[in-house]
Amino acid sequence: MMASKITLKHLAIVLGICQNVLLAISLPCDFNKKCRCTSIPQDAKMGREVLLNVDCSNRKLKDIPDLPANVYTVSLKKNNIKRIKDDTFSQLRNLSELDISFNKITRLNIFSFNGLSNLLILNLNNNPLPYNERAIPIEVFKSLISLKQICLRNTSLYPRLLPEVALSNLKMLESLEIDIPKLTKYKVVFSKSFDSLVHLETLTVGTCFLLEIQKYTFFHLVHLKNIYFDISCEITILTGAHHSLQKLHKIEMHYFYYYDFLSIADAIKELSMTPVQTIIFRNTFLHGTKENFDVWNILASGLNDSSVRHLQITENNPVGLFPVSQTDPVPPSILTLNLSSNKLDKFVLTLTNVQKLILRDNHLGDLLVFKHMGRNSKLEYVDISENNIYTLKPSIFQGQIELRYINLSHNHLQAVLFDVSRLSHLSFLDLSNNSISALDQNSMRMFDNISLTSNLTIYLLNNSLQCTCKTLIFWKWVVGTHVNVFYDRRCLSEDGVVIQFMSINKRIQELEKECISYVSFIIIASIVLMATLICIAVAVVHKYRWKLRYMFYLAKSKHRRRETSTDSKHYVYDAFISYCEHDNLFVINDCIKNLEMERNFKLCLHQRDFIPGEEITTNITNAIHESRKTICIVSKQFFDSYYCMFEFNMARMESIYSRDRRNIIFLIFVEQILPQNMPLMLLELVQKDSYIEYPNDEQGNVVFWDKIDEALRQ
Repeated sequence: MMASKITLKHLAIVLGICQNVLLAISLPCDFNKKCRCTSIPQDAKMGREVLLNVDCSNRKLKDIPDLPANVYTVSLKKNNIKRIKDDTFSQLRNLSELDISFNKITRLNIFSFNGLSNLLILNLNNNPLPYNERAIPIEVFKSLISLKQICLRNTSLYPRLLPEVALSNLKMLESLEIDIPKLTKYKVVFSKSFDSLVHLETLTVGTCFLLEIQKYTFFHLVHLKNIYFDISCEITILTGAHHSLQKLHKIEMHYFYYYDFLSIADAIKELSMTPVQTIIFRNTFLHGTKENFDVWNILASGLNDSSVRHLQITENNPVGLFPVSQTDPVPPSILTLNLSSNKLDKFVLTLTNVQKLILRDNHLGDLLVFKHMGRNSKLEYVDISENNIYTLKPSIFQGQIELRYINLSHNHLQAVLFDVSRLSHLSFLDLSNNSISALDQNSMRMFDNISLTSNLTIYLLNNSLQCTCKTLIFWKWVVGTHVNVFYDRRCLSEDGVVIQFMSINKRIQELEKECISYVSFIIIASIVLMATLICIAVAVVHKYRWKLRYMFYLAKSKHRRRETSTDSKHYVYDAFISYCEHDNLFVINDCIKNLEMERNFKLCLHQRDFIPGEEITTNITNAIHESRKTICIVSKQFFDSYYCMFEFNMARMESIYSRDRRNIIFLIFVEQILPQNMPLMLLELVQKDSYIEYPNDEQGNVVFWDKIDEALRQ
């Protein structure tokens, strides 16, 4: 039973929502197919009928159509309507807003607005409607007893009068849009007739020419709080103007027709003596400065002791706006500073007590420095969107510990390189419309830490987010983090193809499957590559093993010499004798006797001349390097000795790399050895005739040792 109640309740809610959606759809109106009607649903329990919003704008209408009684708002702007007949709206008791701007109305009748007792807003802007009693009769607005806003701007070029008496009938008027007469012989632009408009708080001035705001300009608008001067209005604020602006809350200005140091300084001084809280300079400083003065320092100095809380300087010429050096700090009273759309290419300003800073639509790139006075910054809101920023310094937000809102949208950021780790109050970071492919692990960790103390929201809409194996960890973070991340339901594959998805979890599962095979391929490819490199390295080492060993041992030797060997070089020994223990007696009894004793050759023998305590391999390398020749006593046991073969190969390397390939090895065969029993390298040496056989007879021995003598002296 409870389930059925819940179901019926939910169904009723859904049906109500569907009904409201259908009513909100704009459809051709029954009374005129050129117009579009949108229904406004009302509370059925109150018995009220459905009201209509009617849009007949830009339909080339020449006359106002017959409108039904249930019309709530009507837009007839941008047509060709020339007149409003009497009692045209007399039946529209529910009409609250009427827009007839941008038409061709030249005059109004006394009963043009008869019956509109509930009308709140009337827009007659941009009609050729002169300010005189013939065009605007004195009693034309008398029936508009509830009207709160009337718009009469841009009706005639530089009017000479105001429809004062007609406007004085609008007792409930709160907002007035009007043009100021070109010339007036009175200091009071708004006469005593406006004393009756006790609710009038907002004034928007359209066209004006050389308007001098003086002591009595707004004397009869005693409740005026907000003044907006349009772009086609040139003004100057003279001394004493503050006396008629004692309730001023907000003012927006465009052009000063006296553009010099004194005029601007006087205007700021007068405004500083009012209770104004918001000042807007829009298109005010477009022409730059002809004199040598800087606008910002004038403003900062003049507003230093003011009540201004919000300062907006937008759409201005950057030339002369800020000085090159010695820029004054922001006045201490200012909490909001808006410097958007000024084409600024640098920003270095002491923010003092600024809480909200807007620098949207400039050319700042990464030339940003947020300075503050004292240890604690008050800055809570920063908007530096649309600034052609490609990267930000990591320390850009350093010291701004109170920041809660950062807008970096519509730039060219590719990664989050700036540090916000200390911004424990950060609740909103807008990175939309950049070129970010994913957040790195440091950024994700930083945002997770912030989310522990703040409900952080990050916008990543309209970026180049990628769905690849490299960004898989980022998408998993998006799903699992406490940070509120907003992103598009699309991403780019490795080859740049746009992938649409509805469920991020499903897309992550698909990506995991793709990455498993990818990772396997990478692992296998890495193993194969590593094995190939190892094989190549082993082959190279094996091929050059003796060279490598020779160079290694030679480098270790403290007697290593770098100069190239020649026959004229002095060697410590005439020959190094390489032999195995089996041939020890032959060396002692024959070699020493015939070569050292009889022929005065100096031989190096390992048993006699090697340095005690030195590694044997180092002793061998040193002995070969310091001997003119190396004599190998070759027997079958010579091949079986590790050190004998080591000495032979080291001598071969010495011959190749230290003696310019001159052969220094001389082989003495003390017994018959078949070629097939010899190592290949030794056989190559035998084939070059670098050997001699020991004859072992008395006559042959004499010739044998003479040959040795001859070989050692070469």
